[in-house]
Amino acid sequence: MISRFKINGFKCFNEDIFELNDITILCGNNGAGKSSVIQALLLIRQAVENNSFIQEEHYNLEHWNNSRVFLNENFELALGITDEIYNEKATNNIEITLDSHFFKIPLPEENNTSDSVVIQHELLAEDLSHFLSYKEFYYLNAERIGPRYNSDTHYSNFIHCGYKGELTAQAYLRKGFYKVQKEKIYNQTQKDNFQIQVDEWLSYICSGTATVKVEPTSQLSSQIRLRNSKTGHTATATNIGFGISYLLPIIINGLIAEEGRVFIVENPEAHLHPKAQSNLGFFLGQLSTAGVKIIIETHSEHIINGIRRACLSENIQLNHEVVNIYFFKGFKEDFSVDYHLIKILKNGDLSDFPVDFFDQTRQDLFEILKLSQR
Repeated sequence: MISRFKINGFKCFNEDIFELNDITILCGNNGAGKSSVIQALLLIRQAVENNSFIQEEHYNLEHWNNSRVFLNENFELALGITDEIYNEKATNNIEITLDSHFFKIPLPEENNTSDSVVIQHELLAEDLSHFLSYKEFYYLNAERIGPRYNSDTHYSNFIHCGYKGELTAQAYLRKGFYKVQKEKIYNQTQKDNFQIQVDEWLSYICSGTATVKVEPTSQLSSQIRLRNSKTGHTATATNIGFGISYLLPIIINGLIAEEGRVFIVENPEAHLHPKAQSNLGFFLGQLSTAGVKIIIETHSEHIINGIRRACLSENIQLNHEVVNIYFFKGFKEDFSVDYHLIKILKNGDLSDFPVDFFDQTRQDLFEILKLSQR
């Protein structure tokens, strides 16, 4: 299911349209607009949570309160003040359309230094099952928390790992013996138990490093412990390192996310070995076959290659056509965003390979060869 995401007037965007496919990958140069796509999506999601109420499993978007939305509050957003989110070349309003949902942020007439805005909403057509309106909305910030000796418990209206991974232990305990959707099961085994699947995927991605155990340390805190499957030694997360602490919330969020929901993860490759990055890409590719919409911001070619492998795997049914790769090169002469859509072909190749699209190894080797001849 492709979602049409049109952004006009927000930060660097002026009438730009992105097609959010089953898997959408945002990659490219620093400061070229990747994060702004996700920020626009998070901002309107925050507006949904502030301005409507949950009715059964959805936010009822037919009722809108026009409450103010803060620019530096939920989802770890740090957008500054209103003057910093408006594109001067666009109209006087920010307009964001996501399928049948239209959002407008009127430009303040005088004070552009406010840290909050009013976001208006218009429902263009009935759309109760849209991923934007589901109660569950999974997002992991690029700056996730590192290893912690204890993890505190906090209230949330659905089970997830928090936006920085801070609720990972809590989510693991609350899911207990939850049954994982068959499409997400590692290696197509018959073991659909959530905790078993966490261990299976963790062992696959990090080459059999550990199994997970979460122990309550009080009524309001828990401790993540990991047992090395080779040595049998058990250690707390603080003695394992950043890689697994950053990886666990991705695995857990992915396994508990239900069909129709969205999972946004920034820099999933952080603190991981290249092989683990590729295996994590394969995991994210398999997740999408269970109906979870995946949006990834990455600087890793290995994440993309893992998804390409998933497209060619006979064990999972990932169609290469449901993957969109947006490569952000920078800005054009008119200061518009320069981005390029790349597709994965049936044989696993890429439809295009522009300069600076993960070709740094080739560039470096050519430069090394040239310099070595001097």
